[in-house]
Amino acid sequence: MSETNFERLPNEIILNVFDYIDSIHLLQCFYGLNNRFKNLLYQQFLNYDLNLKNLTHHHVNMICKQHLPFIVDRIISLQLLISHQTLGQFQMFLSYANQLTRLQSLSITSFRPCYTLMGILDKCQLLSNLTYLQVHFYETHQIEQSFQLIVNHIWSLSKLIQCNIHLCIKTKSFFVLPQRTSQSIENLFIHVNELEFSQINRLFEFTPRLKNLSASIDFSFNYGYVPQTISSLLQLNLLVKDGPISVVIEFFRHLPNLRRLNICAKSTTLFGYQWEEIISTYLPNLKFFQYHMEHSLISVPDILKFADHLIKSYQRPFWTDKTQSSTQCFVEGNTIYLTSAFGHNINKFSRSFIFSDHHNDHQKWYTGVMYAHELTASNIHASNIEYLTIQFPSYDQFWLTVPTFNRLRALAILSLADIYHSTIQTLLDHAPNLHILNLYHTAPLPLQKALFHYRHRSIRELNFKAYNYYFNDNECVQLCHSSLGIQCTTLHIKVMNRESIVYLVKNMVSLLSLHVQCEDEKHYCQSTSANNNDELIQWLKNSLPSIRSIARNGNAASELTICI
Repeated sequence: MSETNFERLPNEIILNVFDYIDSIHLLQCFYGLNNRFKNLLYQQFLNYDLNLKNLTHHHVNMICKQHLPFIVDRIISLQLLISHQTLGQFQMFLSYANQLTRLQSLSITSFRPCYTLMGILDKCQLLSNLTYLQVHFYETHQIEQSFQLIVNHIWSLSKLIQCNIHLCIKTKSFFVLPQRTSQSIENLFIHVNELEFSQINRLFEFTPRLKNLSASIDFSFNYGYVPQTISSLLQLNLLVKDGPISVVIEFFRHLPNLRRLNICAKSTTLFGYQWEEIISTYLPNLKFFQYHMEHSLISVPDILKFADHLIKSYQRPFWTDKTQSSTQCFVEGNTIYLTSAFGHNINKFSRSFIFSDHHNDHQKWYTGVMYAHELTASNIHASNIEYLTIQFPSYDQFWLTVPTFNRLRALAILSLADIYHSTIQTLLDHAPNLHILNLYHTAPLPLQKALFHYRHRSIRELNFKAYNYYFNDNECVQLCHSSLGIQCTTLHIKVMNRESIVYLVKNMVSLLSLHVQCEDEKHYCQSTSANNNDELIQWLKNSLPSIRSIARNGNAASELTICI
């Protein structure tokens, strides 16, 4: 076999190229070509970044058995998904933790009970170079003591510099403060869980080197708060939840070294001259300021006049000359949305707006839109949309309003019809990063055959739950052999017969989880008996002995969730 131009390159250049290739793809593409590449992969390449979250159970097993023993000491970043169907990743981490000597970054998404996550965090004590940790923990039933253990373990990691924490349960939960001090954490991002404002001083006491904080703070919990200067904080990304604005301002008075502030305030609106006083008086070192505020003003008789007065307060010299920023003001009903614009907007708007801006009127930047018909203004350009709901036929200006779909992740189509097949396929072709496709239909129409002909290489989740249609046996066969069906890893569907469930599990080659409802069970009511006495579940377990788990959906008992 003749040598390719790439193979003629020196090892140093090839290793540099490897740095730009996904590590999983790197192993899949270059391992087995020849001994030279095997040596480069196993002996010389030092920067493996392994993302196991989106891989099938088969691919994870292959990597762990074939490659991991030879590269484990050169993995610098690792992403794990711990769930009922991916417990192998948990066992793999426990087995190899003491050999992950160069691991710097670890991301964990866990759908397992607390003790599973605790087992991983215990092993993290062995990772002497771990500086970045991201934890997504999802648990239906959880108690505060479990959260306390998780937080304490994280704060005990001696080299940790940056930490992203998502602790998600069904009910609202405040963040639990650590009971030990971390002398290393400098960047902390708290998602989902809110901080009580009265806890803020103690958080910095237990994290004295904290420079960058991103959190949602409920300022209504301010009883017992004693103002205290926080000199370490340089960057703050703040979501203000409730509480008087006077308390928020009091907080800013004690951040003398703050350089960057990004604030989202609910239920309040500040005029430009108020912010000008706060920044000039209390935040002398502030270099970057971005804001989003919203407030429902039921008692204001003329909200557009109020909005015009509000936007003018941000046209003072302080804003136009010193900060060189512009402000956008959106009005929906009796609610005002005020946001700064720095060439793009990080906030995810999902509403219909009347726009009023005395600067930069031709640019409107959206990152999330619920309904396409809401983007009807000719001067709106929605170039950063991540999720979109659309009904065909769409309005004439749609393709001008949305010039690119490069960031679109989730698409929902209302009232799917075969006559719009080519238009929908065109939309799919222009959305290279689309991952989720939802179909909705309220009218009891026949299944649209175009569904089986759509093509898209990155769609992995199909949701037909709201389609108001039960797939028959033949349609399930067509779905399994369709382009979208072959690559689907998560499927939400309604079927006429239980035999179709068995067929889908056995013939959808990439399927990892199935969320399904049978027509004869659409009015099923959960009894007090356990799943062991559930006739359909027992029948499916007997028919599909290799599945990992099967259970009723807690929120919709007629729906089954099957992990494959």
